[in-house]
Amino acid sequence: MTCLRMTNADKSLPDGFVCGFAPIYEFDGYLFEVHSGFGPIPLRKDLEPRMNIPAGFWDMIDVFKALPENAKRACLFKEES
Repeated sequence: MTCLRMTNADKSLPDGFVCGFAPIYEFDGYLFEVHSGFGPIPLRKDLEPRMNIPAGFWDMIDVFKALPENAKRACLFKEES
């Protein structure tokens, strides 16, 4: 789940967080989620967002986006139980 802190510049409302579930994919050695509002976010192995974008990430996203929908579904992350 992605959570982003939202601040209110004029302080008329309290700061808050926007959280949402996004599908997590594993493709070409990368683990990432694709959030509808924030786009692709690289993840660490513990499923937390990475602080840095790994080399080649955006090139991989271009290839991933070109895949047909059934191929994307096949890349959905399956957590081992």
